[in-house]
Amino acid sequence: MVIPSATPSATRSLPLPDRPSVAVLPFADPEGDFDTQALADGLSEHVTDALACTPGLFVSARNSAFTFKGRAVPPDEAAGRLGVAHILTGTLSRAGSRLRVEARLHRTAAERPVWSQDLDEDEGAVHALRSRIVAGAVAAMAPGLARDAVPERTGPPLDAGVYAPFLSAYSNHAMPSAESVRLRIASIEAVRRLVPEHPLPCALLAQCYTNLVVQGWSADAAADCAEGARLARLALERDDGDPAVLMMAGHTLAFLAQDYDTALALLDRSLALNPNSAAAYERSGWVRCYVGEAEPAAAHFRAAKRQSPLDPTTFRFESGLGLALCMAGAHEEALVWLDRSMAEDPTWTSTHRVRAASLALLGRQAEAEAAATRFLELEPSYRVSRAMRLYRPSPGKDRFVGGMRRAGIPF
Repeated sequence: MVIPSATPSATRSLPLPDRPSVAVLPFADPEGDFDTQALADGLSEHVTDALACTPGLFVSARNSAFTFKGRAVPPDEAAGRLGVAHILTGTLSRAGSRLRVEARLHRTAAERPVWSQDLDEDEGAVHALRSRIVAGAVAAMAPGLARDAVPERTGPPLDAGVYAPFLSAYSNHAMPSAESVRLRIASIEAVRRLVPEHPLPCALLAQCYTNLVVQGWSADAAADCAEGARLARLALERDDGDPAVLMMAGHTLAFLAQDYDTALALLDRSLALNPNSAAAYERSGWVRCYVGEAEPAAAHFRAAKRQSPLDPTTFRFESGLGLALCMAGAHEEALVWLDRSMAEDPTWTSTHRVRAASLALLGRQAEAEAAATRFLELEPSYRVSRAMRLYRPSPGKDRFVGGMRRAGIPF
């Protein structure tokens, strides 16, 4: 199997996509009020989601765009770092029960915005605000797209008191320790009590349990697997048409229940609905590794990196890409990405075991054994037999398992 090589490149020199492209920077509250800023973040999130689900657009991921939150960055600089042709900025403020929004669409090298709109709506009309912003921005940057191309979705709750903790839980999947996962579970459970019928808290909780098991942090893996799978199925019962729910539930059912056919179908549906989701590409990459599809997995991890070039959790994309390349036999390139992942987050255990395998398969035995030792310090309960159960039979699985055993990781 041959996978085209790629070396890491600077985010400032990303080429533009072959279709209209945009990033939505976080809308700001000029007054600095916490609840209003939470609402502004929510509006930014919803505008991003609606644009991302619009066929024919390239939309930079929310996690990368939000790295500019609270920073006065020229639109051209943000566009260059994200690799897009347009930047959407805005402000949201309150005046009594009214919401006032100023939205501006900037095109690279243009002296002034190519589109702007000032809106004034009742505070209960946030969805109407989103729809008007999205329709205006699409018409300005991609006038050839059909008017009905922009999907209408209700999305997560936008009440300011609910949305602040929900947005934090929804957007931040970086959980560097067992304690951080437990704190995230408590945070999402609090949101779930406020919106008990909403599917996304269930899907987020399912992903937390997946993280506990993936990282070897679970005190009772069987119980956490069962609870994560239960929550994933519950989220699907409540909404099997939301791309975020499909993505998180699919990944959970693959890892915790080994229901790969269902998982791949859910992930494919998620990407069909939102072809700009870095998170869905990443999770699809992991599942395709589990079933032995190394080449499509590598392509999806690369797509995740392109959709979210400044992602705070980019170490996960790089770790997954390293695994796909290891399974494909491209060990030198795998080590490039694994070393980057390890430098960005030295506690992410998946990186260490793949690195040990690739070093062993390259004949660098002393380094492989040192990598295996470091991995077992982080996850002492891991056994290669777990990979034997998780991965379907394939040449890539045989290569990865053989490398781990050669490096000295216990069976």
